[in-house]
Amino acid sequence: MITALGVAELKLLLRNRTAAALAVLMPLAVGIFFALSMDGEQGGWTMVVALQLLFSFGFTVYVTVTTALTSRRQDLYLKRLRTGAASDVVVLTGILLPVVLLGLAQAFVLLGVSVAAGAPMPARPGLLVLALIGGSAISCAAGVATSGLTSTAELAQITTAPFFFALIVGGLMSLDGAPDIRVLLLPGTGLGTLIQAAWGGPTTHIGPALISTAAWIAAATALSTRFFRWDPRG
Repeated sequence: MITALGVAELKLLLRNRTAAALAVLMPLAVGIFFALSMDGEQGGWTMVVALQLLFSFGFTVYVTVTTALTSRRQDLYLKRLRTGAASDVVVLTGILLPVVLLGLAQAFVLLGVSVAAGAPMPARPGLLVLALIGGSAISCAAGVATSGLTSTAELAQITTAPFFFALIVGGLMSLDGAPDIRVLLLPGTGLGTLIQAAWGGPTTHIGPALISTAAWIAAATALSTRFFRWDPRG
């Protein structure tokens, strides 16, 4: 059931040119631009990789989840699915899973582009895996929550802006040096710290970064439970 729903959702996503461009082409274009802009330089690859992954989380997962759920809710697709044999959890999993897998696949493609362009391999791949899992979970849960506050798919371009920029800015701030405890309140800071440590950066703040990431996953999940709607907004 989940596989069938996932395949159907992927087809719906790819049929919408605007959604497909935001989910696939935009992050790939931006990520490849970042990698090629290094022009063989060895320094700065941590920032390039961090931006590539954060844009994948932000565009491919967060914005796409928000837009997809809002669109499916407004055209009564979600309501129709609830009348079938599938439970609410199965329905949501079937819709969200292909988006998350698409984001992870895109992240690996961009990492491959960076390595081909001269980036070193991660010194601590385990931390990279944690960043990928944490970033996907935060972005997915936040997208579910934001969809409940978004009345139309077109409005998602506005409602997703605050969290998206907080994700990018937080990630960049974490790369400037030792993150202040207040900076860890932003969703991207813990992820940026883990990515930096994965590429041989300092490991001093891995603990706070993991706590920050786990806290954002919990907060986004709680907000998604609170704000998500199955029925169309008036």
